[in-house]
Amino acid sequence: MANAVKTIAKYIKRNEDKEAAAVLRELCQALEGGSSFELARMYELNNKAFRLALELLEEWRFDRHVIERRLQKYLDQDDKDDNAA
Repeated sequence: MANAVKTIAKYIKRNEDKEAAAVLRELCQALEGGSSFELARMYELNNKAFRLALELLEEWRFDRHVIERRLQKYLDQDDKDDNAA
């Protein structure tokens, strides 16, 4: 998620006074904090900001998948260790 976040941070700094920057900031905070975000807010975004939001969501989803797979791997390993003992 680092690439999209970095790109969004640059976008926000260059467009601090625009509503799109506020929406992107809210989306990032919601994903980071696990809180809700009203997807209808994305409708307010211009094309560039909307594409950035989609990239962020794509990277966030991939990162979550990887984390869940790692967690499952460790859980499976702990089960094997418990059964061996």
